[in-house]
Amino acid sequence: MNKTILEPSNQIPVIDECDVAVIGGGIGGISAALAAARNGAKTYLVDKEICLGGLATMGLVVVYLPLDDGKGNQLTGGIGEELIRNSLKYGPGKIPDCWNPGGDPGERKKKRFRAMYNAASFMISVEELLVDAGVKISYDCRFSNVHKEGAKIDAVILESKEGRIALGCKAVVDATGDADVCVAAGEETVAYRRNIRTAWFYSYDGADLKLHQLTDEMYNITDEQPLYEGVRQSDIFRFNYDGRQMIMDKVREMNKTSESPVYPAIIPSYSEFLMTRRLRSKFELGYSQQRTVFEDSIGMCNYWLKKGHLYYIPLSALTAKHTGNLITAGRCISVDDKLWDVTRVIPVCAVTGEAAGTASAMAAAENLSFHDLDVGRLKDTLRGQGAIIDPSLKDA
Repeated sequence: MNKTILEPSNQIPVIDECDVAVIGGGIGGISAALAAARNGAKTYLVDKEICLGGLATMGLVVVYLPLDDGKGNQLTGGIGEELIRNSLKYGPGKIPDCWNPGGDPGERKKKRFRAMYNAASFMISVEELLVDAGVKISYDCRFSNVHKEGAKIDAVILESKEGRIALGCKAVVDATGDADVCVAAGEETVAYRRNIRTAWFYSYDGADLKLHQLTDEMYNITDEQPLYEGVRQSDIFRFNYDGRQMIMDKVREMNKTSESPVYPAIIPSYSEFLMTRRLRSKFELGYSQQRTVFEDSIGMCNYWLKKGHLYYIPLSALTAKHTGNLITAGRCISVDDKLWDVTRVIPVCAVTGEAAGTASAMAAAENLSFHDLDVGRLKDTLRGQGAIIDPSLKDA
């Protein structure tokens, strides 16, 4: 590969070359980078922020939703389970005892495998995980474009403090949450235009920090509610401004009855959009395909709002249609609008991230398109890492 990439009137220096470039440091990107590096790939994780976790940390959405189906069956293992336990490494927080090794199976039908955690502790502990795995992390570095040779990306273009740079790569994971790499690569995408106001924050009254989870109505939207498109520039400003005003309205309300002054102590430093933009691949997983087992199923997930719901996630819902070495992870995988609400959450981002990272390491090692991977070997590798892909649970 040439050591410069030509753009009109520009030459972009290639700073390094890697096997797998993961773009986006949320839960999907973290999981993809861990999986790729642990499978022997030289891996870069690129993020526009200076901390990891995205919505799960800087967005203060500090609820690790259930890894089980509400009927006592664990659906998420592997890195998804590793991260929930790692989120509590520096405390505070606790997983129900029944979900620890040797726990009571009967109790698992009554208590969900979930946890509340502290954002700062999770940021630090997950960064340590990645460094220990040998992942190279590029902070304060914004994805800009791709360079393609035929149907494959051979470099990602980044904007950094060093100027515009390129990172050579054999496989790319789009974990931006916004399908930014898919757009740049010319893939078909779908934007979500009905985001509601949301503002999670901590208040302080001189003695205690208290978490508040503020949202407008999501499942029965009224005509009076403001709605936002997460990839429209004007809406990005308005969404964040309106969210902070929502916080101040709550603080003023609390001060009417509080004996001591209440202040906003910690507010989101990351946009709390629920969904923004996703890939539309050759296959789009649908809400109605509950309990459908696919030949290329690479993971499983529940619907956190409904006990007993189960979805099998196929590799074909992660892979790009036209770009052979591009795969998605997290909330920008290829699903219909109704299922999007199911797959945007932390456990599913971890499941798809681990699958994408593992597949990327395999594809890079063999110089293959994702469409040509040996899916059986991929599934065996994922199961060997602790991931759960159990067709028998469709009848549970």
